[in-house]
Amino acid sequence: MIDTDRAHGLPLPRLAVLVLFAACATPQATQTVATKREPGLESMPNRSTTIRQLPPALDIDPATKVPTAPLEFAIRQPEIVKLKNGIQVYLLPDRTTPLLLIRALLPNGSADDPVDKVGLNAIMTVLLAEGGAGTRTPEQLDELIESRAADLSAGAGDENAVVTLSLRSEDLALLLPAFADVVQRPRFDEKRFTVVTGRVFEAIRRREDTPADVASRAVTKAVFGPQSVLGRESTEATVKAITVGDLKKLHEKTWGSKDARLIVSGDFDRATLIPLLEKEFGAWKGGVAPIRKWDAPTPLTPRLIVVPRKIAQAKVRIGTYGYQRRSEKEYPLRLLATSLGAFGVGRLYKEIRDERGLAYSANASVSPGPTSGMFVASFDTKPDQVGEALEVALRILKDSATTAPLTAQELRTAQDMATNAFAFRFEGAAKIALERATFDLLGYPADYLPQWRAKIGEVKESDAKTAAAALTGLQIVIVGPPDKLGDLSRFGSVVTINDVEQFK
Repeated sequence: MIDTDRAHGLPLPRLAVLVLFAACATPQATQTVATKREPGLESMPNRSTTIRQLPPALDIDPATKVPTAPLEFAIRQPEIVKLKNGIQVYLLPDRTTPLLLIRALLPNGSADDPVDKVGLNAIMTVLLAEGGAGTRTPEQLDELIESRAADLSAGAGDENAVVTLSLRSEDLALLLPAFADVVQRPRFDEKRFTVVTGRVFEAIRRREDTPADVASRAVTKAVFGPQSVLGRESTEATVKAITVGDLKKLHEKTWGSKDARLIVSGDFDRATLIPLLEKEFGAWKGGVAPIRKWDAPTPLTPRLIVVPRKIAQAKVRIGTYGYQRRSEKEYPLRLLATSLGAFGVGRLYKEIRDERGLAYSANASVSPGPTSGMFVASFDTKPDQVGEALEVALRILKDSATTAPLTAQELRTAQDMATNAFAFRFEGAAKIALERATFDLLGYPADYLPQWRAKIGEVKESDAKTAAAALTGLQIVIVGPPDKLGDLSRFGSVVTINDVEQFK
């Protein structure tokens, strides 16, 4: 006689059914495991379980701090060679993929723009990659790059410009001459110039679309001065004043081989690469990079600036000077910013966000600059909560310099976060080589990066307190609806700025 497994419709012999039933009816040996009790759970009884006891090596009380070895890694250093005309070449191989990244780095940026043509360097640099070069029209250059699955781009910041070519290793001999043409012999096509400036006009028009960008622009102007080279910005008027002739003159006059740096990372053969670079760049004469004279930062007078915008979340930015590039102030200021605004552990974050629920997040950051750099504490909150949240933020900043400086534990946590994050600055050959070349261009000493972690570790609580005391002349910027912000006069005289672009 045969039974049937109803689930699958398969015949199952009766004998097999009896054997399976007997197996299921046989009791298994159980083992009582005494689990560690945690506070508040003392009344829980021991439980019988068939799960095996953890090996002794894994049976660790979660409250026990597991010792770990300190993170140690060696910073890879690119090889630096010079071509006949003095161009420095940074070489850092990476054989993981058959790809190459070639960059030209030059000390030309928007800080060098004439006051009536702000945007000149940025437009000129972008057009290098889009306006044709050498004997190739823009369309021919585009077709060459695209046919080889390569990527060509360019851009300029405040103080430097970068032209980048990403390509397959096998295409080096074919595409390097085109890259050399782009850097040395751009055509600056008129039609492409119109396209590029059109994008710039659109970007200027859309500046108001993002309230966070409005706040960032306003606080930058408040700290550095709206007409300073670090606070000014391009406008429709300054862009309209730029001509193709201006671009050609700028390139011829200021893009020079003496100041250029070439950066090559990826899969390359050094013996093949150097002669190719010498052939394509060794005869470049070029111009001379502009000489900058930075104005010394002037003392800031505290003020509160409201930028009226009908938005649901007011943007609050508190800014002042940071630290000058290559200054020893970098290390305590970096740790102070971390201790104030880091995710989950910063004072601003914990009190404004966790304890009071006034904002989704609150943070602080600091950056270097040619004269002073910039420190910013920021948070977004409901307009009617701005006053309360601002009071908390200002008190925390004041206390860190007076009655409640950073504790040893806070400082230690910030140091751990800084040293652990440091490794991620060197996660790829391209990133390592560019960072080293940029620091060299900005005049940092060769041992800056190797000494960075040690310098961070040497910061004391008194150093952090001194750094906090230097955060004076706070510029408070609030972007939001004025009718919902309440009375802000307790923070000082209130200045209203409707148009950030015209901010004086």
